[in-house]
Amino acid sequence: MLDDLDRIDDRFVFRGARRRYAVFPLGGIGSGGFSLTGAGRMVDWSIRNRPELHQFNGYSHFAIKAEQDGKLLKALVLNGPYEGTPTGSPSIRKFDGFGFGANRDSMAGVPHFSDVTFVGRFPVAEYAFHDERFPGDVTMRALSPFIPHNDRDSSLPAAMFAFEVENTTDAPITYVIAGTLGNFGCDSGIHRFVQADGTSALHLTSADENRPPEQRGDLTIMTDAEDVEHVDYHFRGQWFDSLSLYWREFARAGRMPERHYDKPRQVRNMFAQPEHGTLAARVTVQPGEKKTVRFVIAWNYPLGSIYWYRRDKPDSLETEGSKPTWKNYYATEWADSLASANDAFARWDSLSGETMAFRDAMFGAAMPAEIIDAATGTMGLLRTATVIRLEGGELWGWEGQHEREGSCEGSCTHVWNYQQALASLFPALERSLRDTEWRYNQLPNGGLTFRQRLPLGSGFDIIGPCADGHFGAIIKTFREWRQSGDDAWLAGHWPSIRRALDYAWSKDNPDLWDPEKTGILWGRQHHTLDMELFGPNSWLSSIYVAALKAASEMAAVMGETDFAAELAEMAKRGGATIDETLFNGRWFAQALDLSDKSFIEPFDKGRAAGVLADSFMDAYWSEEYSEIKYQIGDGCLTDQILGQWHADLSGIGDILDPAKVATALKTIFDESFRPSLVDHFNPCRVYAYENEGGTLLCSYPDGAHEPAVPAPYAEEVWTGLEYMIASHMILRGLTEEGLTIVRAARDRHNGGNRSPWNDIECGSYYARSLSSYALVKAWTGLSFDQRDGIIGFAPKGAVEGRHFWSAGKGWGELVVEGGEARLTVKGGSLEIGRLSLPFLAGEVTVDGTATAREGDVVVLPQAVRLGAGETLTLRAG
Repeated sequence: MLDDLDRIDDRFVFRGARRRYAVFPLGGIGSGGFSLTGAGRMVDWSIRNRPELHQFNGYSHFAIKAEQDGKLLKALVLNGPYEGTPTGSPSIRKFDGFGFGANRDSMAGVPHFSDVTFVGRFPVAEYAFHDERFPGDVTMRALSPFIPHNDRDSSLPAAMFAFEVENTTDAPITYVIAGTLGNFGCDSGIHRFVQADGTSALHLTSADENRPPEQRGDLTIMTDAEDVEHVDYHFRGQWFDSLSLYWREFARAGRMPERHYDKPRQVRNMFAQPEHGTLAARVTVQPGEKKTVRFVIAWNYPLGSIYWYRRDKPDSLETEGSKPTWKNYYATEWADSLASANDAFARWDSLSGETMAFRDAMFGAAMPAEIIDAATGTMGLLRTATVIRLEGGELWGWEGQHEREGSCEGSCTHVWNYQQALASLFPALERSLRDTEWRYNQLPNGGLTFRQRLPLGSGFDIIGPCADGHFGAIIKTFREWRQSGDDAWLAGHWPSIRRALDYAWSKDNPDLWDPEKTGILWGRQHHTLDMELFGPNSWLSSIYVAALKAASEMAAVMGETDFAAELAEMAKRGGATIDETLFNGRWFAQALDLSDKSFIEPFDKGRAAGVLADSFMDAYWSEEYSEIKYQIGDGCLTDQILGQWHADLSGIGDILDPAKVATALKTIFDESFRPSLVDHFNPCRVYAYENEGGTLLCSYPDGAHEPAVPAPYAEEVWTGLEYMIASHMILRGLTEEGLTIVRAARDRHNGGNRSPWNDIECGSYYARSLSSYALVKAWTGLSFDQRDGIIGFAPKGAVEGRHFWSAGKGWGELVVEGGEARLTVKGGSLEIGRLSLPFLAGEVTVDGTATAREGDVVVLPQAVRLGAGETLTLRAG
């Protein structure tokens, strides 16, 4: 499986110390899942509708043994060296964890391979196990389906494993590969061995009668091997009996006992261990021969508890009483885990083949390795408990994860505003966010709340609309409309968009955003830094201006020409005001006299002061410093022209002077990027430190007044903002500056310090980090508009090579060689009539037929629809 190791960039090959913190997620989108460590251990079993980080599922693992002539040659767990803390890794059990040595469930105390090479290229993990004591070479490939534009199969709650064994000796050897699965959280299991249609499985359910509905579910481990052994139950004992007897029964020549219990377990395990079962495959391999053994682990926990139901704020205590539940989308598609595992085997070649085709297209693309690393590494969070898929298929998300619960609920709009992956890879899921946002988040007055309550329609979040999320919803609706070309979908949301625009100007809006329709926000503006800005600032006003310009286009298509003209004029006026009054010659700043207490007094109307419990004036006015607190002031904010970034990615176009945008981006790099943070003072949360590089949220260049109490988090480093600003720099021609920022961020996630698949901010697997996909669009220069039937490429690096794309209803590659460009659809479909290809000069033929040209745009003789596997060939000259 890893014969091409020398051709894989070292960034994606993990050995030695770089394996320590590498944790690779498996599972479906919105189905939860578990992860594999750099040494191959199964951790973070978040399959029961909430995070379970650092949690083992008993001692679930794979193991292998070699037999010859009735004798055991060697038996080893398919793990590498222990990567945990010698004094004890985190545990929820009192007599296990820190102070009790290496975690027993990690199998650190059981013979395992002495070394392992781990190759992590999302969505596929591959391991080569090394040990001179073992007679043969063993590799493992693990994946869960991840197929662009196929959100159903990409939500399959299953992990697929393929083990390849090569006999490197000169005599036949029988190998036994055994998968042991814990019945997660189950004191008393009902384990059933099932054989059908060429597969064998252990199906694990619960005999616990007092288990609440949201904890009821089942797991399956399955193989399609011909010669199978099964231990339905491990020995029911106390202390360490079950693991002890299992290993002694496995680590000897011959078959394991088919142990089965017909009655439920009467006494729970003293170490809170679940019941276990083992499924094993026997295969005889001739000298020099390779054979593959396949397994699937699947789960099905249909109901999730809304354990955060009606708590006032994300940091509030859990409310008492019974909680509502939601039903998982995957439970409407697959009846139980046995059905999921059967489906995985029935369609193994297509599910794994299309997943690896996506991997190969991404990792074979003509993009810098750091961009591939950032874009694919952050995609892992879609497989984790950060996201949920509700019964109707709608996506719902946390901001991130605490160890045992989600972090900050409600598809928080000012965080999810940054993510760009779903819109390109799974646009139906992105549209579901717009659908629920407009239907359930909009207040009667038109304002959009920024945290979505579950069950859907059960009420509104207590903090009012945030400016960035409110206007971001309008921009993203424009993006989804242009990407899909669906005017009917837009028409369904247009009345809500109109109400959202009216709210911005309404004198009944308590935040007085823009009552005079100036095109600039000047009142109180809540935002992603969890407080409020006051007065004009380029950050939030640029988002407003981008929303106005997008809305003008939508209004025109909806037949409201006068309104469209009014919006366009407001956007033009607002952009000019930002250019003329907020640009100081090097960057865009906030226009507010921090000493003017009277500016904020009109907003003291008893509403919450952001996330603080203080009264409004206590929160925002410092008597000691005679300044308004939590503002940007003269600071050089990394987010200062976020609206232009959205406009660039969404096809809205320029809203600010391009020369000033370029200057501001260069200033952000010069002032806020630090190649070393060794002397940087950060009183906030520390996500980057010492000799690591990073980009600050806000800097105060020489001569700039820094507020006594600046905006929260100003001194921090967030990868979600780093990927955003780096992609904007690349889009606008500052290529090396952008790549420098990405390299620094990914160097902080190299496996030896942090996991490459877990970008943290307010918790693990943080959604803002999915801004990283903008790097792919920036580097390829991809543009797409389904309404106009046009796709375009303007690579920032070498034109010749393979360029990944995903847009509309399909994905694939553009391969440029010499004067020829081949556009191939690898999945889904693509409907176009025009291509913007500035690197193809002169006359262009398409599949041998002459075309027309409109500048850089090649106009096809007629629109075409390409299906999976079809190619359009264009040749210059």
